[in-house]
Amino acid sequence: MNVIPIQASCGADIIGFDFEHLYPDQVDAVRAAWRDYGVLRFRGYDITTQQHAKFSNLFGHYVPVKGTSIAHHDQKEITVISNAKVDGKPVGTLGNVDLEWHTDSWYFDKPPCGQILRALELPRTGGDTYWVNMYAVYDALPEFTRKIIEGRLIQFNIVYDAVGRVRPGQEKPETDDFRLWKHVRHPIVRTNPESGRKAVYIGYFDSTKNWIVGLPLEQSKAILEEIYSLIDSGKFVFQQKWQPNDIIMWDNRCTMHRRDGWNETDMRIMHRTGTGTETPIYVY
Repeated sequence: MNVIPIQASCGADIIGFDFEHLYPDQVDAVRAAWRDYGVLRFRGYDITTQQHAKFSNLFGHYVPVKGTSIAHHDQKEITVISNAKVDGKPVGTLGNVDLEWHTDSWYFDKPPCGQILRALELPRTGGDTYWVNMYAVYDALPEFTRKIIEGRLIQFNIVYDAVGRVRPGQEKPETDDFRLWKHVRHPIVRTNPESGRKAVYIGYFDSTKNWIVGLPLEQSKAILEEIYSLIDSGKFVFQQKWQPNDIIMWDNRCTMHRRDGWNETDMRIMHRTGTGTETPIYVY
């Protein structure tokens, strides 16, 4: 098995991995590469749903699918990501729209440590996915900014989702002051307990509803926009142009990702698993 860096900023290709036998030495090498590169691509591996789930469980406990309607009919560990419909009903989640930069399940107390996404059916154009290395974003911040955010918490509202819809089980707030809404707080500088490396952890793009706790709102907004500008610069980004049977495994603790939309008449079917959960920490 070989590990080949895709580009300097983020990502590596895994060549020659055996999904059938899951040899321990190969699994250990994948785990080390996952820690070092953040995003791993397995190109052209035609595996079964059972192999997908079994491989995923090697890297962390099973992460439940958020809704039974989007779980795979035979393999409940798998979330179906798709705009396809059967008898007018969606068979998966997230449709065909653009998705902005985010970290999966940032609004959980214990977000998933990683995700593994497999391409089954793809649109003719569009649907690319992008990952950004948040270790590199942290390193690129001016020392002055790093000193301000080190040890602070970032507050994410749990009332609205990333597209502005009230989440199931939540109610529209009575106040416009989002600092008083139901929320979860995590370290804005997150330490990977396996490597000790520090990454910026901001959940998703929204300087108007995310708050760096303890800072005046305008200062918090300015720092978040400074971070967003580094992400949007493209310097630390890996672009995935999907091919059938591609598998991407990413570390949810030190990357963010987004995707391009595509024509709604084209089908895109992906299978995703989560690998373990973890309370975000910061170590001085």
